[in-house]
Amino acid sequence: MEASIKPTILVSGATGQLGKTFQHFASQWKQYDWVFCQRNDFPLDRPQEIAKTLARIHPAYCINAAAFTQVDAAETDPELAQRLNGDAVAQLVQFCNEQNSTLIHFSTDYVFDGQQSHPYTEEDTPKPINAYGKSKLSGEQAVLNHAHKGYVIRTSWLYAKAFGKNFYRTILQKAKAGEPLQVVDDQIGTPTSTDTLVAAVMEMIQTPWPYGLYHVADEEVHSWYSFAQKILQEEGMTAQIQPTSTPTGATPRPRFSALGTTKKST
Repeated sequence: MEASIKPTILVSGATGQLGKTFQHFASQWKQYDWVFCQRNDFPLDRPQEIAKTLARIHPAYCINAAAFTQVDAAETDPELAQRLNGDAVAQLVQFCNEQNSTLIHFSTDYVFDGQQSHPYTEEDTPKPINAYGKSKLSGEQAVLNHAHKGYVIRTSWLYAKAFGKNFYRTILQKAKAGEPLQVVDDQIGTPTSTDTLVAAVMEMIQTPWPYGLYHVADEEVHSWYSFAQKILQEEGMTAQIQPTSTPTGATPRPRFSALGTTKKST
């Protein structure tokens, strides 16, 4: 009897906090073969190299955790942000269609303008106010409009406690070093653990969910200031945190971008 062939899950952006979280939990899903791609095998600035990687691996699922995520840098060089977060994703859609691969792509709460006061749903109209949000909207539209088998997952304020450079780890590092903590209290969102996101993706694959757009975020709504307070509380640390306002002239960010997740749970 021939051995059954396991479906292959390819994860790009393997060195990022989300990619590392997938690697951490991959052993829980032994019914899949996992391939983790670093930048040399999945370079957003060289899409033809991505095409070669997909043709070699033939993944059943392509989880695209690679992106240009530097919000301030995107404002300085919007063409680069669009090329990596928009144009490259459009080409990735084409490559996944050619391989009959299911594409799972991540987007952001920054596709919204932050003008409403209740959590955004998948039905709300995106209206990005910075170059990063515009580039991410371009990428998600490419998936939703052209992928034969595609998901877009919007998430927000992503952090891993054990991996990467993120707000959670930065607050702890500064508190442990005794550095003064000043955190803005006029931006509100839904901080989301990479653990939550990985669990949702695997539920999406195994259920499976209908193709389309989903919000995945943790339930608690915070300002950056209140989230910093929670981090210290969780870690049993005490430190003085001074609330501040977003500096005048800073890259525009949505003041309220909490994500509603009722679609995911229905």
